Amino acid sequence: MRSRLSLAFAACAALLLAGCGGDASAPAPQTKTVASTQRAPAPTPQVRTTPSRAAVPILMYHVIAAAKPGTQLPQLWVPAPDFAAQMQALDDAGYEAVTLTTALDAWRGRAVLPKNPIVVSFDDGYLSQGQEAADTLRKHRWPGVLNLVLHSLGTEGGLSATRIKLMLKDGWELGAHSLTHPDLTTLDAVALQREVEGSRTLLQRKFGVAVNTFCYPAGKYNATVAQAVRDAGYRAATTVEPGAARPGDDRFALPRVRVNAGDSADAVVAAVKSAAG
Repeated sequence: MRSRLSLAFAACAALLLAGCGGDASAPAPQTKTVASTQRAPAPTPQVRTTPSRAAVPILMYHVIAAAKPGTQLPQLWVPAPDFAAQMQALDDAGYEAVTLTTALDAWRGRAVLPKNPIVVSFDDGYLSQGQEAADTLRKHRWPGVLNLVLHSLGTEGGLSATRIKLMLKDGWELGAHSLTHPDLTTLDAVALQREVEGSRTLLQRKFGVAVNTFCYPAGKYNATVAQAVRDAGYRAATTVEPGAARPGDDRFALPRVRVNAGDSADAVVAAVKSAAG
């Protein structure tokens, strides 16, 4: 079985490493890949400090654009002006964005958090995340967290590798969101490993950065899926359950604060305050 996985993975990796093209706005790709193992890039040495006990609200976004009539799941589309207003309101309220890895490190005494930390995460890999969202976060000198589905890379509606590299230069964190966005709870062991471990391996190889976190597609997971994420070497995983992430939480079931179309800037600030307690 392992030899068949290795041969299939090698073929997929060759295609991805050859480069992908095209930026656009609603990814619906079809890529087949399989898992392999690869050691993550070594973490940067960090100074030891007192572990933080701070709660960290993790905001969840999808498309940063206005939904056209007839769009499926229009609640996932947040217009760019609304997103900009939300980030400004959070900044004005004293919040500061960090990566999820920074929060994980701070909880272990390996990093320092700002007074009011938040994480701004984006699922799937839509072009608007690398354009409108990235432009807004750059103005605040804030990083985002991109939870990338591999089959979105370079497709119509998706981010190109070139644009993602620019986002990484701005301080963004790259997280895995599977290869093809399936319901992981329905997969057999081989397919589950391919989606979970394979996405981490290919992202690290493609972009040369550590991929520490996983985001469950559509928030669907169970004990078997969570264990597969642990076994693949991730440090944490995020869900769609509501709330702020806390140092005492199960690292592989971290909650988030969903932001939907129509949410005002004041409503987002209120949701973050409520989640953080």
